[in-house]
Amino acid sequence: MTTDYHVAIATGAAANAATFNTPLSALDTAIGNLGGGADATSDYIYAAWPAALSRFAGAPTYDVTYTDVVASVSIFWPDGSAGTYTATVIDATWLEATAFTLTHTDSGLTLTGTGMVRNAAGQITTRMLLSVA
Repeated sequence: MTTDYHVAIATGAAANAATFNTPLSALDTAIGNLGGGADATSDYIYAAWPAALSRFAGAPTYDVTYTDVVASVSIFWPDGSAGTYTATVIDATWLEATAFTLTHTDSGLTLTGTGMVRNAAGQITTRMLLSVA
């Protein structure tokens, strides 16, 4: 089998961490880059945004009024691209962003989440709608 996504382990190589971690690292990088970078597609953005939100690239800026809510933060996408999360609507009752944007700098695409609504008990009654442009 031929592939461009890993470094082959030589026959007779020692069975140690370095022998396996080097090709696995190359494979992880290749998988992370699939569909990403300047050629990122909407499908990539939809699939990778939760991971991007877990990769802060510095300290977040908190909302001035609702100081427990992150207003914006720089992030890294799994493909290594930079981006920015920005809360655009904050629910004062539940202290959370009910709308946000998430940019993918290399491709110029932006994921927008809007319209989440909770009832008085805190249950989500209208799910957030996501779009990429």
